[in-house]
Amino acid sequence: ILFITSSQAKFNYADDRSKTALGYAEAGYNEYLWHLNDDVNFYSTEKHKKMMNTPIAFQDGYYMLEVIKPSDTDRFITIKSTGWTKDSPERKRTIVAKIRKKQFVHYVYVTNSSGNTWWTSGDEVHGPYHTNGVLQIEKRPKFYDVVSYKMGIKKGSGYNPDFKVKEPKQPELLKDGLEFPGSNSKLEKWAEKDNMVFYGRTCIYLDGDKVKIRNGNARQEDIQTIPISNIRNKVIYVDNAPNWSDSKFNLGAGNIFISGKLKGQLTIAAANNIYITATDPTNWYEEYDESRKGEDLPITDLKGENELYGIIYANTKFNENKPKGTMSYEDKEKGIWTRDAKGKDMLGLVAQKDILILHYGWPRYMEGRESTSNRPDWHYKWKRGYWWGNYYWYKQYVDDKYYDVAPPNITIHAALFAVKGGFGYESCTDGKRKGNIIVWGSAVQNQMMATENFDKTAGYSLICAHDPRMFYDYPPHILEPTNVGWEVHDWREITDYVKQKEMIPIESTIFQ
Repeated sequence: ILFITSSQAKFNYADDRSKTALGYAEAGYNEYLWHLNDDVNFYSTEKHKKMMNTPIAFQDGYYMLEVIKPSDTDRFITIKSTGWTKDSPERKRTIVAKIRKKQFVHYVYVTNSSGNTWWTSGDEVHGPYHTNGVLQIEKRPKFYDVVSYKMGIKKGSGYNPDFKVKEPKQPELLKDGLEFPGSNSKLEKWAEKDNMVFYGRTCIYLDGDKVKIRNGNARQEDIQTIPISNIRNKVIYVDNAPNWSDSKFNLGAGNIFISGKLKGQLTIAAANNIYITATDPTNWYEEYDESRKGEDLPITDLKGENELYGIIYANTKFNENKPKGTMSYEDKEKGIWTRDAKGKDMLGLVAQKDILILHYGWPRYMEGRESTSNRPDWHYKWKRGYWWGNYYWYKQYVDDKYYDVAPPNITIHAALFAVKGGFGYESCTDGKRKGNIIVWGSAVQNQMMATENFDKTAGYSLICAHDPRMFYDYPPHILEPTNVGWEVHDWREITDYVKQKEMIPIESTIFQ
């Protein structure tokens, strides 16, 4: 009896230590998940490195973590956590979980509402697409990845879309949609930490690993050149100044004019609108200068189809080993259309209102003089009807036409987010017919905005290709849906870490 009782006690003790060890392993998992909730890119930080493969004390024992960050081949975060007690270190328990948080930037294109805008022939969507509203399609746009919606499909004239992967659907996971945040103000908090908040009209040129910033009426010699490495939190924010008015070139309006080539990672946000320009928007002169009369405006020379105007990455290549112009290529073994990206450059552009391709006008010196016209492209006229901008002298208004500063084609490498507005081409129904807007990244907008007129005689066709790195790596502090938590793709206990590779997917669960 004593032998049986003693054996039973030892067994109960061992069982208790084993259960406690499992609890410690789960505590390690929960601790890491807490850090991910605070920073979705936590696995890329120094604090993450310090937590890896080292015993971390917890209650009467320890846990140890090993985390594999997402990649092109496995887009989930894999968390391995091992727990044990101080008095029974030999009785270890290990769990492995594969998780992913739904993000706006997992999609190449997201809309809260389609408004009056339709997908049509000439439009191409290379990546997952989702709308919280109604998917509106006419004629033959092309979709190279999964398409999802919350409210249904509306079929327009000549409806004949080319779905390369499968028919669109309303997935269970997105039945409540992706909920938009109310503002981008949290980005201002990050920018404040580095004194990177500016007030009023701000022109920004991305100059490799530096940014040129011309705020308000700053003169040429007062342009700030800031190394990106000096911006620790990688966020720049432009807020409205006191007594601002909602007009494009108003000095107090929190509008950004931006272009250039980026080497590094940044998120740039505006309390109002963001205008993407063809050339350096910091190049404008303070005074009337008749000696410049007769010089050519560079926009008139933008004829080359191979020129890249807008915003591009310096050291990141898309589909590098594919024929030029390839946006998606077919992987017949996997039955998918896919894309490649190599490099570490990444940009987020977040506007509280609209993100627009600049069509008319240019920043210039002002002393509070604004037109009373309701035309969004009207500007104050200098004497003799001329004004100065971008090193070149040209007429603003000739024969009832407004000067067009948009290039024939424009390229944008970025995650775009229009919190309360949309992404499109300013005054898209006016002016000449353009070529393509090519976006490599993600475009998220509250209401879908047009880039061309209905009969395609003005504006651009839109070609959006998803940056596949954004399945697992994101622009700094980019905005997230407010209603989506972590999706647990796999969860199980293992006795040998090698068995992790043999995990069988279980039914996905959302933890809010």
